[in-house]
Amino acid sequence: MEKAVFLELTEKIISSKGFGRSNTYANLLRFLVRCSLDNDAPKETVIAAEVFGKPDFDPSESTLIRVYAYKLREKLENYYATEGSRDSYRLSIPKGSYGIVFEKAEHHSGLLRLVQKKTVRLGLIVVVFVGVLLVAWFQLGQDKDSPLRESAWSDLVSNGFPTAVFLGDLFIYLEEDSLTGMSRTIRDPDINGLSDFASFRMDDRREGVQTTALSYGLLIRGSVQWIKELTRMFDSAGHFFSIRTISRFNPKELQDQNFVVVGMLKTLGMFKDYFKYSRFAYDETEEALVLREGESTERRVFSPTGDPDGYHTDYGFMAKFPGPNQNTIYLFGGLWDTGATQSLKNFTDAALRESIEGEIADQLGEVPPYFEVLFEVSGIDRTELSTKLIHVFPLEEPASFWVDPGGEVLNR
Repeated sequence: MEKAVFLELTEKIISSKGFGRSNTYANLLRFLVRCSLDNDAPKETVIAAEVFGKPDFDPSESTLIRVYAYKLREKLENYYATEGSRDSYRLSIPKGSYGIVFEKAEHHSGLLRLVQKKTVRLGLIVVVFVGVLLVAWFQLGQDKDSPLRESAWSDLVSNGFPTAVFLGDLFIYLEEDSLTGMSRTIRDPDINGLSDFASFRMDDRREGVQTTALSYGLLIRGSVQWIKELTRMFDSAGHFFSIRTISRFNPKELQDQNFVVVGMLKTLGMFKDYFKYSRFAYDETEEALVLREGESTERRVFSPTGDPDGYHTDYGFMAKFPGPNQNTIYLFGGLWDTGATQSLKNFTDAALRESIEGEIADQLGEVPPYFEVLFEVSGIDRTELSTKLIHVFPLEEPASFWVDPGGEVLNR
């Protein structure tokens, strides 16, 4: 068959209602089709360079191409289940490959022949029954992502970007003592990133001791719960996502995906910069969130109290704000891990999410596209937690977070 026909079919798929309006997915499909018509299945690095403009892409450092390919397969499957069900040819991307397969579609008429062999009455019963099943199946497919589509998570299924989850991990470093011959891995609560580590090294005057930042960090116990809650919610909606740690985050990725960032605030790397533009300031030294209410008003300080292994009160924080490329970022944090865990649970547990979104709507008149929330969280040993919404503020669009003082958009 002529290449022109397959190229025309590609454009038909891209212009279909279900495919969406993402230029990235359109360019990716066009590129894969052209390569496959030339009998060339491209590698991830080639796709990254040609479609995403990332000539230095490292597949071992990022799942970007795999996630986009996964979502593109979904789009093609949805197209052939609906608008493209009668197309003569089908395009598919086999798993484990980035080559497009072109197949002639087979339209079976077995059901029609079965109906013709029966009486008209029986035929109508079969048709009606099958029709009901098909409608139910279609509605099930349409409603599968409704927990996301009908909530604050709606951006994840509407803006066309893949989703990446980043977990805040604790900074550790290697210390080697040439005098004793000892080597050990150290976690210092006062060192929570490379900038802290650089300051520590400048002040470290010990002789014979060499310190080196490691390429990995430590995840806290709450991380298991965060992954469990997100996986349960996303799986029920059929939503694919990747998981990585903040220590493996590359700022160059900011334009490529939606982000769900979870962790204690001190572990969130560059995302701590969000608080430069928030109604809240993050005081890392005092381990507190401070509400900015104007110079003439006394500052309101929120910091944990009590025994972290017994009864205690923590503060959780959630913000939904726009990324630099029409993508969306969800930030879930806490001063201790209790606040981080509960702030996420408030939006992954369906009943809690409905209640919280109802409170937000009551206070603001609606659940705005972008907002930030402060929660008070109390409980014993991080279990049986109760939560109270303390403050909620709408966020402007576009967020000034991505603009430096000179007016340039960051990370472009």
